[in-house]
Amino acid sequence: MNFCQQFTPSELSAAIVRSRSMVQMAVDALCDIIEEVTGSTPDRHRVEYVSLFWLMHLCDRVVFEEVSESGVSNHRDGELKPESLDVVAVPSSRARLVSKVGSSAAPVLVVDPYLKSSMTTELRGAARLRKVARWGTLPPLNMSVDFRARSSSIDTRDEVGKIHRLVALSAPVGLVECYHELCDWARSNSNPHLKLMYTANAHQSSLAFRHLAFSQRQLGTKIAIHQHGGGYGTDETHFGEEHDIAVSDVFFTFGWSRPDRGLRVRSLPTAMPQRARCNSGDWFLLMSLPVTSHFYRFQPFLLPPHISRAIDETVSFVGELSASSEVRLRSSGDDVFPMEKLGQSRARVVSDASGGKGSVAASRAKLVIHNYFGTSWLETLAMNVPTVCFVPEGIHRFRAAAQPFVDALVRVGIIHYSGREAARFVNTFHGDPSSWWKSADVQEAREAFVARYANFSDNWLEAWQEEFESLLAE
Repeated sequence: MNFCQQFTPSELSAAIVRSRSMVQMAVDALCDIIEEVTGSTPDRHRVEYVSLFWLMHLCDRVVFEEVSESGVSNHRDGELKPESLDVVAVPSSRARLVSKVGSSAAPVLVVDPYLKSSMTTELRGAARLRKVARWGTLPPLNMSVDFRARSSSIDTRDEVGKIHRLVALSAPVGLVECYHELCDWARSNSNPHLKLMYTANAHQSSLAFRHLAFSQRQLGTKIAIHQHGGGYGTDETHFGEEHDIAVSDVFFTFGWSRPDRGLRVRSLPTAMPQRARCNSGDWFLLMSLPVTSHFYRFQPFLLPPHISRAIDETVSFVGELSASSEVRLRSSGDDVFPMEKLGQSRARVVSDASGGKGSVAASRAKLVIHNYFGTSWLETLAMNVPTVCFVPEGIHRFRAAAQPFVDALVRVGIIHYSGREAARFVNTFHGDPSSWWKSADVQEAREAFVARYANFSDNWLEAWQEEFESLLAE
């Protein structure tokens, strides 16, 4: 099986099962390496809690390298190169400002929420909830670095040894050299009066948050995590969903539920993304997936072979558009779409240079096109912006509960499995998709999907306050 030539949903599922079977070996390896490097035995439960997200990525990479003929590897034999992973990101000026609102005695701590709203909206939210919740930031931590003791851990070649070796070569400094310092910091900053910690991002992005969350849980604090991305609730198997539920006491979704998890997984809206003050654009916005040749994890739009197919479908889409179309292509962060591949298009295609939030750019466009099922398509559907999405056929498998709602989006023309077919459909608008978008069938399919999988709301504050108070009362 060559994953660089084909990668079906069944192959993806098998690879994920194989990867997850390695996670506990990886936890053991990390514990051994921490002890070898620091000379002190770590708490295995804490190690698993704070490192699970990174170790799942590592095991995915091990499996990908086993089954891929590409020879993809982050390291040459014996090369010691710890991966970059912030102990804690330096708080933005916005985060610092919002954190000044609210009482330090509030029983709920909110850190790094997923709010694509304006600063004014977030400030108003923090003020409204100030008696029950306070927005917090985590201070940068100064840590020493010492890699010398790792080199003794990279010689074995069996499966356990391979994982041990890869952990030794690539584990971030915060997981190894700074482990005990972070433990001490978290214990000294624990607050017995804190009843709930809420985040949508910090549990993945901040080691300091995870250490503090682990210490707070020992004091009875509940950890609430909110969905922050696409694929949750819809993909047959989703990396982030699996992890986020595992490390939380309550997981909030954009509308969907998990009957097998009961009330531990429940719906809670988040703020409607910020819009432009006017939407007078005469162009289409194409929001592209991250384009990279590096393996990230077992999720379709993050796999090199799938990215390659998505690029091909995007070239086909743009090549089929009518000559009168103007398209602005917005790349995903630093992972820039190869614009030179679109040079033969009849349509006018340029890079989107507007900057700022993607939701603001989307609200200005006549039509937004997505070439992957990420977060952005959920946002434009929720915002009721005319939306078309095309993805390569045969790389996604939706879970049974989501399939009827996805099928309805296919029937009305929102989802396509061919870039060329999507373009032909868009050409029928003759530059104006409004009549199609406002039709009863399209809006019925959109509203049904949004209610379950893209629950953004202008009334999010009332829902948050009610949910926080309910959790505090339990």
